[in-house]
Amino acid sequence: MAEPTQTNRDHTLRVQQLFVEHQQALLRYVLLLEPRMVDAEEIVQESFLVVSKKSHAWVEGTNFYAWACSVVRYQTLSFQRDRGRARRRLTSDVVGLLEACVVQDKDFPAVQSQISALGVCLSRLSSRAFELINLRYHCAKMPSQIASENGWSVNAVRVGLSRARHSLRECLERAEGADG
Repeated sequence: MAEPTQTNRDHTLRVQQLFVEHQQALLRYVLLLEPRMVDAEEIVQESFLVVSKKSHAWVEGTNFYAWACSVVRYQTLSFQRDRGRARRRLTSDVVGLLEACVVQDKDFPAVQSQISALGVCLSRLSSRAFELINLRYHCAKMPSQIASENGWSVNAVRVGLSRARHSLRECLERAEGADG
């Protein structure tokens, strides 16, 4: 195996420095996919090793954060698969929507503001509305599954989810109007 050149070592060091600069944002990204802090931190540590090994794949001048997020996402999925947590993952369409918001490095402050507003709006929901949102989107359960597990009718779950989403949408629009 050939000895790495100084240029390769410098590039790897640059990638590692960028990873450290973005580490907190990457941790927040992992927490969207894997909510346990201790697991998210482990994933970020493993991702640092992978990013270091694959540093040659990142091209200077491209969006490092987006590239690192893709590595982190695969590490998270691998972690969840290995730990038998695949059934607790967010659905791929939800992950895609989150990624569309999160990986835009230049927009990160705006995304942070939206995430903060969402947290505030979620905290304002009634306990039942919050539980429905959590079961549907965090636990990825279908309305029929939520209904059968909680002794509710499927229609009651659908109506509750619709009202909770409406409340969240209104709250987020008010927050956006206050910021804009």
